[in-house]
This record gives sequence, structure tokens and C-alpha cells, in this order.
Amino acid sequence: MRYIHLYFTCIKRSIISRLEYKKDTFIALFSFFIRHVAALLSIYFIINSIPSLNGWTFEQLGFLYGFSMMPVAIDHLFTDELWSVAYFRVKNGDLDRCFLRPLPVLFQVISETFQPEGFGELIVGVVMIAICGSKINVTWNFGLILVLIVATIFGALIITSFKIIFSSMAFAFKRTGPLLQIVYNFITYTRYPVGIYPKLIKFFLTFIIPFALIISLPVETVIFGTYSPYLLSLIIIGASVLFLAIAILIWNFFERKYESTGN
Repeated sequence: MRYIHLYFTCIKRSIISRLEYKKDTFIALFSFFIRHVAALLSIYFIINSIPSLNGWTFEQLGFLYGFSMMPVAIDHLFTDELWSVAYFRVKNGDLDRCFLRPLPVLFQVISETFQPEGFGELIVGVVMIAICGSKINVTWNFGLILVLIVATIFGALIITSFKIIFSSMAFAFKRTGPLLQIVYNFITYTRYPVGIYPKLIKFFLTFIIPFALIISLPVETVIFGTYSPYLLSLIIIGASVLFLAIAILIWNFFERKYESTGN
């Protein structure tokens, strides 16, 4: 209960500090909207040139793209400070104060920042799912709704796990932001049907960096009934627990190697 209270106290402080500059917050929200609209337009032009992409229509691709934003938005809202650790906080010595407080360093980092810009992604994703979902033939049932909810929540945990892993390496190497960015960019590949990629890349995106597991496969299950929604939900939950446990172990390992750079 103490940690829950501390977390929400920190989040409240972060929101107040961000909203102090209301125009800046609005511009950031609007920029996320424009970026994703532009990306959707690029898909639209591709589909206009090619009637279908591996059997997928524009509405189905729009549903896939909209859903791909959901776990990313959840992760963006709550764990964006990990990017700062990977890029400059270790290098600049800004993280020293976290090691002086009687609280876990990872808890302090995650609770320092709440990014309202994530609501921009969340809103666009929900709107696209609603619009495109109404135009595709899907017989909705409890299993399909469940797999989307599970993939959103536990998919965000998997994305966060990779951010924890590669940001923690900065404790030893001082700056790992570019490496984290490379891994994070693999999410972009899952905004297209995973079936269009060679088998090696499909395996990599499903089992090694399993962004396809949390984005492409649930959408394929909803649209085409490719997999059992209940089995897929259990696999996603299991994978999220596994990757989060590995991420925390790696974080603790590199945390012990932390040496202040001074400032």
C-alpha cells in the first residue's frame, strides 16, 4: 500500500508539472495524431495501388494499425522515463539521487513521469478500431474481446520489459538509447500482416522480440479466426510474465554495476 500511495503521488506531481505548459501538452497530443494519420494515409495509398496485401483489405489493415497503437499507448503513458535512462540520465549523472533514496531505483524511474501524449495514441487507436471494425465481417464474442484486452494490457508489459532490459544496460555502458530505439522500431513491422515477411523474420517477431504475438496474431484471430483466442490469451500472459521477470533480473544485474559519472 505504501508503494501504491507513493506511485500515485508521483504520477499526480508529474501530471501537474506537465500541465503547467498547457499549449506544449496540446501540441504534443496533436503531433501524435498527425503522425499516425500520415502513416494510415501511406497504407491507404499502398492499398489503392495494390487491391489487397496478402489478402488483407484496407479496413482490415486499418484495424490492425489501430490496435497496434493500444499496447504502445499504455506503455507510453506510464514508462516513458526509461528512454531518459537509456539516453542521458546515467551519462549525465542525473540518476545518482535515485540511488540515495530508500526506494527501488526502477520504481522511482517508472513513477517519475506520466506522459499525457499517450492519450493521443490511445484515442486514435480506439477510433480506428471502431471505424474499421464496423466495416469488416467479425462475429464478436467473449473470446475475441478477451484476446484484444489481454493483448493490450499484457502486450504493454512486454514492450515495457524490453525497455527495461535495454535501458538498464546504460548502467554499464552509460548510453544505450540508440540500441533501445532499434529494438523498439520492430513494432513498426507488426503494423502490417506478419505473413508478408519471410519465415525467419516472422519467427523473430513472434518468439524472440514477440511484438507480432501481441499485435498481429490477436488481430488475425479476430478477423480470420486463425488461432484460439483463449489459448492465445494464455500464451500472451505467460510470455509477459516471463519477459518481465527476465527484464527485472537484468535490471538488477546492471544496477549493481552502476558507477556515478558525476556532474
